Amino acid sequence: MAKKQNILLIIIDCLGADFVYKKGNSYIPTIDKIKKEGFFFTNTIATTTTTTPSFASFLTGLYPFQNGVRSHSGYSLKKDIKTFPEILKENGYNTYAEVTGPLGKEIALSKGFDKYNYRLKKEIIHSEFGNKLIEKLKNEYKSPWFLMLHIWSLHEPRIVIDQCRSKKYGNTKYGRALASIDVYLSRLLKEIDDDTLVIIIGDHGEYIANSKIDKFWKTLRFRSFRIMKKIGLIKKPFALGVKNFHISHGYSVYDKLLRIPLIFYNKKLVKPGNTEKQVRQIDIFPTIFDILKIEFKNEIEGISLFPLIYGKDIKTKDAYVEAVGIVIPNKDEWLAGLRIDNKYKYIYYPFRKDNLEELYDLENDPQENNNIANQNKELIKKFRKKIKGMKTEKLTGEKLSEEDQKRITKRLKALGYMD
Repeated sequence: MAKKQNILLIIIDCLGADFVYKKGNSYIPTIDKIKKEGFFFTNTIATTTTTTPSFASFLTGLYPFQNGVRSHSGYSLKKDIKTFPEILKENGYNTYAEVTGPLGKEIALSKGFDKYNYRLKKEIIHSEFGNKLIEKLKNEYKSPWFLMLHIWSLHEPRIVIDQCRSKKYGNTKYGRALASIDVYLSRLLKEIDDDTLVIIIGDHGEYIANSKIDKFWKTLRFRSFRIMKKIGLIKKPFALGVKNFHISHGYSVYDKLLRIPLIFYNKKLVKPGNTEKQVRQIDIFPTIFDILKIEFKNEIEGISLFPLIYGKDIKTKDAYVEAVGIVIPNKDEWLAGLRIDNKYKYIYYPFRKDNLEELYDLENDPQENNNIANQNKELIKKFRKKIKGMKTEKLTGEKLSEEDQKRITKRLKALGYMD
């Protein structure tokens, strides 16, 4: 019987594609090496721009309206949905998760894990936790193992180690925090064997400030907008209002927050290369199983990207995207959209009565500055019909108990998601 490969899935919270794929990444040599020697997808689209539903999407291969998890709270994963760690367990894998932030057990993302270790945000990879994790890799995890490692150090407040405080490691605190993560990954990856399948992804991207002055003015304008919106001086939707001066994530579905890195690395199983084809976060699940030659019977929305790794062409699918939940308390501000084959981005507000819509020509306007919705009524009609056909407006998974909701609320307040 052939030996089963260990699997290391590294999810770096708030890691956008631009920060990994831009040229001159000398300050992240470990990630850059994995990228160059593995296969990477330059246009991987996250399902949402917040952590919990993004995790639910790649663990199930389903969109939020299908798996029931659309936010950090309120509902947990539908009971009849099987996660890919559950399938790995059925195929002889020992499954481990090391998570933090909003990813408590209440949302049921722990399904299929032998050990689901939730740690406080102070237990960062640069603390004793990181040292213990390396010891676990060496002495505790039983092969064949699957480890899902969630790294929080790039999330605000970003963590920069002493070694990476100079501009040599990036011009922003974000860049230096990413360089700090890279230093740790260098240590971690030395402890795995060559047979291990390594996957590096982000859960969503991040708007950042490019300097302290930039951060000051963006924060001032952002807070001013929120106040004016609250007292009724501004009527425009929240996402439109904060587009050019927002920091963080969760409020929009523009590419800055949706495009994430996706890298597969294994010298035996993965041919080096890359593709600009549009792929989706929900495609990660079936791709892992195709690489490892593991069959599964789940009916999922994601498709395997394995043919692309070996130079074959496949018909990729439109990417449904959304921004909903506690980060945007007012349902009138919730967003949904389609990203169509690297060509168009269509965005609308499913619960507003005025049918406000946005359309961007991604080929000629990759920064999404020019809304061409009014000039393209037929395209708008076509894309709106596609989304309506997906029946995306269902909002319920498994409703959380009052006790679970209280625990989540307390956690989210401590993380700064709620007042």
